[in-house]
Amino acid sequence: MRVLDLGCGRGRNIVITTKVASSDEIIGMDIAFDRLQAAARRHTSRRFIQADALKLPFGDESFRCIVCQVAMPYMNIPVALAEIDRVLEPGGTVHFSLHHLRFTLHELKLSFPRPKAMAFRLWVLANGLILHFTGRPVGLGGRYESFQTHRGMTLALIYAGFEDVEFSRLQDNFTNQLIVNARKPIHMGEGIPMSAQVRPALL
Repeated sequence: MRVLDLGCGRGRNIVITTKVASSDEIIGMDIAFDRLQAAARRHTSRRFIQADALKLPFGDESFRCIVCQVAMPYMNIPVALAEIDRVLEPGGTVHFSLHHLRFTLHELKLSFPRPKAMAFRLWVLANGLILHFTGRPVGLGGRYESFQTHRGMTLALIYAGFEDVEFSRLQDNFTNQLIVNARKPIHMGEGIPMSAQVRPALL
């Protein structure tokens, strides 16, 4: 199975928290080159590429599974999901870990008493509420950070065309991360899937 670790950071072990097997072909992607260097040293059998999650450098239907661990909360979620849908095979699955409200409230507490930091965290809180009710966060100076809820992510995933949306909680005694799994439908009809080729990895 071909797997994309989206926003891989320094190379978390996604085999532990998902149904991904160590024998699967895992490609890590992140926008920060220094994190990719650290990930490449940690996982020498994987390939890594530097790119923006909102403009994935992969062909249509390139992956059977996409994992995104705590990177989605910082993205323009509808745009990211549209790109994920494009590069995912029909019947493929997505697995995200997201920010619970508790995390945002903790960050707000840490921002006190810095006015600018507090104002930004209050905006993140408001953006999470906007996402909750509409399924679409709003941008502030090109930033889209938010917290996520069952309702907000269900709406966002349904708008993007996903189905079989399931939720669970990662009980880590602090962030209580929201875990969401979903599937891209298998559409019946004519047509041949476009060939999936990954551009040469940087590391």
